[in-house]
Amino acid sequence: MKMKNIIILFLSILISVKGYADNPRIYLLDKETQKPILYANLCFEGLKTSKKDYKTTSNKGYANNPVSEKSVIIISFVGYKTITDTILPGESKTYLMEQDLLNLEQVVVTGTRTEKRLANVPIKTIVISKNEIKKSGAVSTMEALQDYIPGIVTNPNGMGNNMRIRGLNSRYILFLVDGERMVSEGAGGNINLNQIDFNNIERIEIVNEAASALYGSNAVGGVINIITKNPIHKFEAGANGSYQNYNTKKFQVNVGSNQKKLSIRANAFRNSSDGFDIENGSYAASYTDYGTNLKLGYKFTNKIVVNLNGSFFQHETFNPDNSMNVTHDMDRKLTIGAHVSIQSKDCCNNLKISTNFDKYYTYKVLEKKNDKLEKGNEASYISTRIVDTYSPNEKWEIVVGTEYNHEKILTVNSTILGSDPTAKTIDDINLFGQGQYTILTGFDVIIGARYTYNNQFKSAFTPKLSLMYKIGKFTFRGGLGNSFRAPSIKELYYDFNHQGAFWIYGNPDLKAEKGFFSSFSTELTVKNLNTSVSLYHNKIDNKITQYIIIDSEGKENRYYKNVSSATLKGFDFNMSYLFFKQFVLKGSYSYCDAHDDLTGLQLESNVKHSGTMSITWNGKVLNSPFSLQLAGRMNSPKLYQSLTTGSEGNEIIIYEKSNSYNIWKATLVKPLRIKQHQIELTLKCDNIFGFKEKSFTNPGQQYLIGLKYKFK
Repeated sequence: MKMKNIIILFLSILISVKGYADNPRIYLLDKETQKPILYANLCFEGLKTSKKDYKTTSNKGYANNPVSEKSVIIISFVGYKTITDTILPGESKTYLMEQDLLNLEQVVVTGTRTEKRLANVPIKTIVISKNEIKKSGAVSTMEALQDYIPGIVTNPNGMGNNMRIRGLNSRYILFLVDGERMVSEGAGGNINLNQIDFNNIERIEIVNEAASALYGSNAVGGVINIITKNPIHKFEAGANGSYQNYNTKKFQVNVGSNQKKLSIRANAFRNSSDGFDIENGSYAASYTDYGTNLKLGYKFTNKIVVNLNGSFFQHETFNPDNSMNVTHDMDRKLTIGAHVSIQSKDCCNNLKISTNFDKYYTYKVLEKKNDKLEKGNEASYISTRIVDTYSPNEKWEIVVGTEYNHEKILTVNSTILGSDPTAKTIDDINLFGQGQYTILTGFDVIIGARYTYNNQFKSAFTPKLSLMYKIGKFTFRGGLGNSFRAPSIKELYYDFNHQGAFWIYGNPDLKAEKGFFSSFSTELTVKNLNTSVSLYHNKIDNKITQYIIIDSEGKENRYYKNVSSATLKGFDFNMSYLFFKQFVLKGSYSYCDAHDDLTGLQLESNVKHSGTMSITWNGKVLNSPFSLQLAGRMNSPKLYQSLTTGSEGNEIIIYEKSNSYNIWKATLVKPLRIKQHQIELTLKCDNIFGFKEKSFTNPGQQYLIGLKYKFK
């Protein structure tokens, strides 16, 4: 240990001794830098009375010792390993916290709807932390997902982010923001992830398996939960900006405050790009996005907390210079939400009540009439949920809840909803429950189920069983259960003209898809190495798919129908390794066989082999930190195998595939701190070797420069 660090540690011990006599305190220091750790969480629990108390370290890195009996103290902070110890009344202590570069101590909530450390959650969960996002130089949610999730295939288009994971597209992946469902705006069921202020993301949690028992419809292929930031200082502010090829500019500002009872964080952003040509006349449209978000929190007592949030987003796409179109598209979205958390005096019960309202508007911008707006359609989604978590002791954790969802679509264009232009609605009510029991130390079992009544497809019952067993350095997880996906309101009723190329027609006779999912994973953690292998089998009945009919004029029309079934099976491999204390190596590989059981053909756009790899150097120059990362993602050919009905009613099998590819990028991130001010420079070269192909909507080699400023 360097002499400077020894002196700092010695002084902190003297402070602890003095604190013992005057005011007993707990001091937290970074083990590597010996600097105080601010706003860490401390939980105290009496060994005799089981009385709990919670503290947060101050802006000087300490908290008072509140215990009146010998107690267990649990110390946690994002990016550091959790510490568990015992403490006596009147005792002062200093703890050196070690950074958790493999993220195993990260607290997650998505897999069980309750807070658990990543290493101990029974449902296999992947976490992308804000530090990983920063070091990768990602500038969008989609880029962050591509960097770290094996088997993810994306092809952004005019209907949102067309994404596939393990052979299933966006309709089968449930997207959440802070636990609340994101609803598709596009006719294709895709989510526009650009509506989320990327610089406002704290972490992304991914459950890469069916989760209908906890989350209901759409969680057939997995759940992606985007957790946004909360203020942690009395006053904080920041600004971010980046510039990339094709005049792609992203700007964001934020301000926040965390007082004793009130917390507030507000942010606004503007993103724009000139777009680019792909090939054969195809192009990625130019766009301009505006967005703003406000989060308010008020703590009435330590047991009662109310949170309010609101956001607005506008997405406008433009025609290329040589276009003959006289209109272009604009979408707007408004979100309002409220959340109440009530904890019992003994901390055994935690009741959460939430409601969320989304409203979407689509417009045609009339370019020849001073950009006057012509309203297209509007859609709304309301979700209300009550969830109670009961933890009577260390062995039991029980979650029960009810949820109501209401979706509505209304259009002024009668061709959109066929011959009936009136509003269309879908309602469902849900009851769900889950119990986790620790049979033995390291052996946990979870049993859960959900009952859903939907006014379109009636009812569904989706049970699930999950097991986790830890022995030595190994963790084994397994699960099986049912899943379902109700046809969306757009699949049922929405007739859509896709940029004049073809029509997509809704089908009100569609049935709900139902499936059965099973998985097994093995995880090994040895010192600085973490590796896992996950196997899965997913069978979906009544799968909804598009089929093509070519009319007598040779025009293509697309319709929805239920096919017999589809089977998806494969495995994922993940590895993280820390070596020489400064280098982190990460890698993943995914194999997916996704085929239609009736035809034996691969599902459209499936990629059988894919992987990611990165090596990050967390270095220092003159005691000033930086990170340098080289990262790549690799895909085998994207497959297009489908049956088409010709003009004479004959079936034609279409076999197509794209080229395989690997895309690499290099990113340098250099932070500079001056007292309360922090400046961060990011330099990135993306797609180093300039890969381009129409089916991947990739512009080729790109360069980015980004600058962040933070005050706290």
